Amino acid sequence: MSPAAELESEKLIPCPTCGVSFPSTAKFCGFDGTDLSLTNNTGLSRKSCPVCGRFYPGYANYCAFDRSSLAEVKNSADITVKTPAQSPTSSSTQLAAVVTPPANASTKDSLDSNAKAWANVTGTITPELVEQAERDLLTVDDDGQPYSTLIGKTIDSKYMVQGVLGEGGMAVVYRAHHIQMERIVVIKVMQGWLTSNKTSVERFEREGKLTAKLNHPNIVAVYDVGSIDGREPYIVMEYIKGEALADRIHNGGPLDYDTTANIIIQICRGLEEAHSSGIIHRDLKPDNVLLQLKSDRPDWVKIVDFGISNMIQGAKRLTKTGRMVGTPEYIAPEQLKDKPIDIRTDLYAVGIMIFEMLTGRVPFDGETAESILMKHLLEEPPAMASIRPELAGDNPFDPVVARLLKKAPEERYQSAEELRHVLEQLRQNLPKK
Repeated sequence: MSPAAELESEKLIPCPTCGVSFPSTAKFCGFDGTDLSLTNNTGLSRKSCPVCGRFYPGYANYCAFDRSSLAEVKNSADITVKTPAQSPTSSSTQLAAVVTPPANASTKDSLDSNAKAWANVTGTITPELVEQAERDLLTVDDDGQPYSTLIGKTIDSKYMVQGVLGEGGMAVVYRAHHIQMERIVVIKVMQGWLTSNKTSVERFEREGKLTAKLNHPNIVAVYDVGSIDGREPYIVMEYIKGEALADRIHNGGPLDYDTTANIIIQICRGLEEAHSSGIIHRDLKPDNVLLQLKSDRPDWVKIVDFGISNMIQGAKRLTKTGRMVGTPEYIAPEQLKDKPIDIRTDLYAVGIMIFEMLTGRVPFDGETAESILMKHLLEEPPAMASIRPELAGDNPFDPVVARLLKKAPEERYQSAEELRHVLEQLRQNLPKK
């Protein structure tokens, strides 16, 4: 880093929502996601939540935490960050820096207890207030689970929301009870601040439509789609009791040959269905492969998350030219060159997954996304035995992975069906336990 860059990174700017300070080079608050450009660029439009007082960029319509409609902040003076006197007894004082909501928020009867507590802080920070501020910043409940105002509520008179299963940049995933059908389902609700982005809404809605077209035992089933109050789109899917392949690898370490072959064969079957329907997944990775607990079949595969999937023919392009979409560790070289992609792009990701399943590591890793992407483009994958010596010698997956990770798509296997046949034969030839 150059001396000028180091000097710039040392400058701190406060988050206009929570008051926590970040380097001036930071773009978003690490606690609440606030756009930090609101602090150092008074020319930008901005909005605030009249209930909790959080600030958002001008393109947002709804608060991500309490789903209130946002009000435009017309005067930059309305955003004021107060830093209370430092308490020598508390190392967490900075976390409880106060945000003064705009005038129209302070008169709201619905201002919640957390916001009131923050607005009333003028001096010494009590440990209780710091603890409450930390909970509010991290948006978790008393049990350490992500907090959401949807929990305990019923969506469209059918789905009783029971809890949060996970959260990503695009959506929050909930566990819910279908009241009429009396079964557990998963509801994926688009993040509130994205609803004003037409492209994001189209991509989210397309995920539901594309996945609903796929009827295969190795692909998660979509039951329903809708929107909450006509604002936040949601997708209802089958509930899978089990674990993600990523968790299996992380918690249990590398898998054996037979388990790897079993899982990848099922992934190939699911991909055959998707590819025959003209759908490319584009973001295959262990996080998007669930291993369902079935009494009669261990490690039953369910492929999930077709959020950035792409139609082979005729689909409206929702990704701008030159913008990479996918996860760096699993992305194929042709995606980085902005060339047309096809079903062989998914097969490259399968090769990365096999490597990871057998070694516990991805073949291309690095400290930055850029360094990883350059390795996909320019470097050959390391030998699996160099990471896990016990794979040296007669590893039946070596030629399979080598072919799947060819830089040129035409040098890989040409279909999921072809790869499945190879793996089925490989599995039959494995030594019997």
